[in-house]
Amino acid sequence: MIKIILGLVVTIGCLAAALSGVDFGAVRNSFARADYTLLPVILLSLFAYFYLKAIRWTLLLQPLRRFRVKDVFAPMMIGFMGNNILPAHLGEFMRVFVLGRQTGLSKTAIFTTVVLERIFDVVAILAFLGTSLLFVDGLSDSYRTTSIVMAGITSAGILVLLAYVCWTAWFVRVAEAILDKLQFLPQSLRTTIAEMLESGADGLGSLRSVRLAAGIVVTSAAQWFLMGVMVYAALWSFDMRPSLTASFVVVGVTAFGVTVPSSPGFFGVIQLCFWVSLSVFGYDKADVFAASVYYHLAQYIPVTLLGLYYVSRLGFGFSALRKEAEAEAEEEPARHESDEMSPTT
Repeated sequence: MIKIILGLVVTIGCLAAALSGVDFGAVRNSFARADYTLLPVILLSLFAYFYLKAIRWTLLLQPLRRFRVKDVFAPMMIGFMGNNILPAHLGEFMRVFVLGRQTGLSKTAIFTTVVLERIFDVVAILAFLGTSLLFVDGLSDSYRTTSIVMAGITSAGILVLLAYVCWTAWFVRVAEAILDKLQFLPQSLRTTIAEMLESGADGLGSLRSVRLAAGIVVTSAAQWFLMGVMVYAALWSFDMRPSLTASFVVVGVTAFGVTVPSSPGFFGVIQLCFWVSLSVFGYDKADVFAASVYYHLAQYIPVTLLGLYYVSRLGFGFSALRKEAEAEAEEEPARHESDEMSPTT
């Protein structure tokens, strides 16, 4: 309940900030004069984005079992639908549950691949965002400094991940030694983190293969390039002509913005992130708000409908799926192969 209330507060606050000083009539005018001929480009890019994401997930899962894209596409879309409808990113637990229920694989190992997805997403986003901040015209020196800081954070994150992959046993011992010194953390939490590091190592097998790692890197970069294309098309539709690099700034800020606790679907957060990213370019705030809503709904509606379709097709009841996700999110993250989820008929 606290998370839901916090999410609503964040959403309302972000919407208020995004709409501050904006006349609703101006927003209506923006939608009225918009050019929607690029909507097919946005939808095709969206499909390609998720198709590449499914390919990447098969690569991450390959050390556990070889999957085809169609094997993982449905659980993946159910997960993203869940993130659109449920709070606290419960969709991530949904996709793990569904794939684990279908295959009998360890949920811990599957969950590790989802975590790895996020890590590669962050690295790709930081790379695009940092590069864009360096080359976008009209930005202050503080933005340039920010890009350098992000490059440093990205490099440090990659080094930590490589240490975990290449020297897993040593990394776990060091992590456990550090956790033992963090006495302010509950013992159960420290034990859980250590167990996750140990049991999650199986899911890191894909990174030990040069071929798989290269495929993961390429698909990660391609996905976020397509996201930049979608932002660019949405802004172009509302008669804004940013550079493609400016669109990547929007993508980067928005991607990190949606990690903040908010209501399901990230309404308000995305709108504010658009304005924060584009305010330096002198665009009309009503146009930016309208473009952000257009971009948002062009993704939200098809992803949500497709996810709900797969929930029905696979025989899972949405309510039961949600309850299982909520229950698992409250339990220890360490999972066991014997964990089962009961679909409704």
